[in-house]
Amino acid sequence: MNNVFLYRMPVGIAGAVSRPQDLTVEPVVLKSDNAFAAYGLAGKYDDDGFFVPLADGDTADKVKGIYVRPYPTTSQPDMVRQVGSGKNFPGDAMKRGYVTVNLGSDFDARTIKKGDPVYVVVSTDESIKVPLGGFMSTSVSGKNVVLTNAEFTGAGDANGNAEISWKI
Repeated sequence: MNNVFLYRMPVGIAGAVSRPQDLTVEPVVLKSDNAFAAYGLAGKYDDDGFFVPLADGDTADKVKGIYVRPYPTTSQPDMVRQVGSGKNFPGDAMKRGYVTVNLGSDFDARTIKKGDPVYVVVSTDESIKVPLGGFMSTSVSGKNVVLTNAEFTGAGDANGNAEISWKI
């Protein structure tokens, strides 16, 4: 491995649990017809009991977990390509704990302060650089809402990665 960190190591990988001793992760059934775009996004339960991504216009009370990265595994879109649509499979939803999230690759998360509120995206347009269920550190009226009991644990990195705590 020839990685050299001149100033600071990356904060983490989006969707990765960052403090495994302090968390609650529950197994969930993911719906292949409504796949998560990436790990580290907020999710909800649909009417059939599947854990699915947020839909445009959802509210903060719909958030029931954060889709976290189990290891080793492929991403949900890769799994759908392998097993086909209509075939649902297990995943992991963090109910409380610490997780790394991505605020957009062009966002410099080093400006975040410890204790800053976490906003979850509930509606997108060209100004929002993360998918539905993604996270932001600033409020955008009509596009995101405060995630209750969540806060940033400190500054992130230059690639837009930051750690949040939720329900801790």
